[in-house]
Amino acid sequence: MGDAEFWEELRAGTTGEVVLAIDIPSSGNGMDFRELVPLLDTPHTVWRALEHADAPPGDGSLDAYVTPWVRAVRARGLTVRAVLGHGVGSILASAIAEALGGDGGLTPRVLLFDPELVDADTVVGEFRRVTAEDPHLLSAHDVNTLDLRLDSVVEQSLDDPAALALRLRSVILRADADADADADVADVGARTTTATLNRALSRLSVLALAEPYDVMPLWSRCTALCSSSAGNGLSRTRTALLLPEARFVAQEIFFRDEHEEILKSPAVARTVSVLLAAAPDMATTER
Repeated sequence: MGDAEFWEELRAGTTGEVVLAIDIPSSGNGMDFRELVPLLDTPHTVWRALEHADAPPGDGSLDAYVTPWVRAVRARGLTVRAVLGHGVGSILASAIAEALGGDGGLTPRVLLFDPELVDADTVVGEFRRVTAEDPHLLSAHDVNTLDLRLDSVVEQSLDDPAALALRLRSVILRADADADADADVADVGARTTTATLNRALSRLSVLALAEPYDVMPLWSRCTALCSSSAGNGLSRTRTALLLPEARFVAQEIFFRDEHEEILKSPAVARTVSVLLAAAPDMATTER
């Protein structure tokens, strides 16, 4: 099917309606909506967004980045029952939902799972993850160089996570170029493929695009399913922003499960199934 480049079907439904699930950028712990969907009791089709490496390096917008996903959904002519977002992917889920709503149209219901905004720790964590995930992404020489530069770069951009993401992206590009030019680097022959490098750079670009995106108008009408982990989800965001009493969503449903278990939890799955079965509470787009 023409949308296979951007979506994978996790469940084939019978209602003609689709639930969209977005967990990009990845949480980095191997957890995504492929864990939750088999636990759901829903007759609706479920699609999960696939990562694509088209994110512009900083002169674009999140709206432009999510356009391929939105076009693929519209091309199939399915009614969107709901959009699910996990972690920082909740920002992308919001952008996709609002794009599907269109000008003055109706925005699909959005359910958020431990939603988070982008902060400096998010960016540094992603940077360290992409450099550790693939041992061939950067040489040992590159890694040592990056470690020396990292503290300085982070200190200069603590108050601007989007700028930090772009600077760390540039650091990787610079290290990659230096290694390619250095024929004496011992493991230059084992360097990563272009696709892997582009994916790593894209993840940092996505964070740079997501950080300034204003999700509050939509989140304020959403339900968040929250784990008990203080270092994740809205608890993490409140701590990072020093706003312990802030209300970011219309409703928070709390579970005993830790963050690492929220997409594996039968209790969470039962609640999501009930919410998906309820009449959609569509809302007019306000952005």
